[in-house]
Amino acid sequence: MSGWVFSTPGGLTCWDSMIAEIGVSCSGSIPGAQPDMNTVSVSLTGRGQIRRDDTPSEVNEHPLLPAGSKIAPDNGVVCAVLADDALVCRAKKPDSWSKETPDPPDRHYGEHGFVVQPSGSWTY
Repeated sequence: MSGWVFSTPGGLTCWDSMIAEIGVSCSGSIPGAQPDMNTVSVSLTGRGQIRRDDTPSEVNEHPLLPAGSKIAPDNGVVCAVLADDALVCRAKKPDSWSKETPDPPDRHYGEHGFVVQPSGSWTY
């Protein structure tokens, strides 16, 4: 983990990713995903993914991002807790970056994200 980390009322733990991709990952129960899938992530250059991560979970408590609030660290990543059991995160090239900022050699900046909610989780 690097710069920031938070937990949600629904039991997810989320952290930022700065190396090699700017983005966010969250671990915990992902409604609608296969039972062994425990992590959802997104980056500025990659669509959201629901996947299995076998990295041991930290047992530390992290600051709670309560329902109705968001984190927007000005790096293109925004996460909002819409309800106690619903989280949405989006990653896109920050508006503060020059329009001429080139894409990485093998990837493309775009708007990507994920939604975790009781009726089913999905990525884009």
